[in-house]
Amino acid sequence: MASTISLLSEKHFLCTLCRKIFTNPVTIPCGHSFCLSCLSHFWSKHMSRYCPHCKRLFSERPNLSINHVLADVSEKYSKTRPPKEPEEDTVVFDIEQMVQERLQKIERLKNSLEQQKNSYLREVRESQKTFSALVSAMEKSHKAVVTAIEDRQREEEKRVDRLIKELEQEIQELRRDTAETEPITSANEESCDEPEQVTTVQPPVCPSEMKDWSRVIVEHDPCIGVTRRALSEMVEKIKAEVNRLSKSELKRIEKYTVDINLSAKTAHPSLSVSEDRKQVRHTDKLQEVSENPKRFDRVANILAKECFNNGRFYWEVEVGEKIEWNLGVVRQSINRKGKFTVCPANGFWTLSLKPNGQYLANSNPVVSLALDHRPKRVGVFLDYMGGRVSFYCSESGAHIYTFEDNFTDRLHPFFSPGRLHGGKNAAPLILSSSFCSI
Repeated sequence: MASTISLLSEKHFLCTLCRKIFTNPVTIPCGHSFCLSCLSHFWSKHMSRYCPHCKRLFSERPNLSINHVLADVSEKYSKTRPPKEPEEDTVVFDIEQMVQERLQKIERLKNSLEQQKNSYLREVRESQKTFSALVSAMEKSHKAVVTAIEDRQREEEKRVDRLIKELEQEIQELRRDTAETEPITSANEESCDEPEQVTTVQPPVCPSEMKDWSRVIVEHDPCIGVTRRALSEMVEKIKAEVNRLSKSELKRIEKYTVDINLSAKTAHPSLSVSEDRKQVRHTDKLQEVSENPKRFDRVANILAKECFNNGRFYWEVEVGEKIEWNLGVVRQSINRKGKFTVCPANGFWTLSLKPNGQYLANSNPVVSLALDHRPKRVGVFLDYMGGRVSFYCSESGAHIYTFEDNFTDRLHPFFSPGRLHGGKNAAPLILSSSFCSI
């Protein structure tokens, strides 16, 4: 068998990433093989899940298991390998490979630019449609306000006209009663010989039975709050539109999902980390842990082992019914010893829930947030180059808050499960590997 193996070309036993004979080779679904360490490093470096050789993109990152047959054959080949070809040939081959990689990169850049143009155009159209609808709604609302005010004015004018007529009628009645009670003049006495004429005498008006006009008023400023109420209705419409856009935004963000794992060596001694590195809880007692400059020693915090200095990344954290927690991203160089203030100036971009039910964006100054409902799962989206860290309610898709800054250091996902509070906050923070259906 050894003689048969020696007849094969060395390219069959070379990892295309390190250009060396396979070490712990793994074979992915497209059929290409690589050293386990080489492929793991490549995927971590490029934050990707495509084959480095044929560029086939996988919907999910394949599980990597050592191909023991290829490993055994590669080991036998290394023991019986023929003399290496001249170094010049190897150098030429590497250069050709580098040229091909760069040509492929150019094509991918052109393709990405074309997709980007389509995205820009789609966003412009969406914004034009959205803002046109809002402007139309605002104009319609303003027209309705003006119409309502004019209708109110006409009604008040009619009412005042009716009141004036009633007053004039009462004035006439009062004057008539006054005239009827005046003394009889001498002229009447002189005409007593004339025949009497029969006249209808109306009963006198009793002033106490007349309308109490002291209670009848006309407001000088009848339109208080009219415009504000109309604007409040518009705000609700805008809020509903923002929530719709937020849901759509989160759907688009999900493609940037990364697998996050907790780093036990950064955990405060009072924190317990699950074996799968997906859950962390407060134990309310200090555990025996090794000394580590990366470990928090005063505050019960923990970081993810992953760090980012480019690109876009999204992950979700299940907070459930917990009454206290803190989530976000932090600079790799943050102070982990002693006390410190959690704010962007110190390298923290975090969202927290306090035991009193208050949600805070830990900026400077701190921003208190009024949420429509309590999120049980929080999504965190880091756009490193865009300088944004955004938080979402994963169940509803509602946007919670966004920090904007200029990032220069590597960033780690950050977690703090909060104190126990007599067992009320004993549940762990859980790094989710699946999405909520919005």
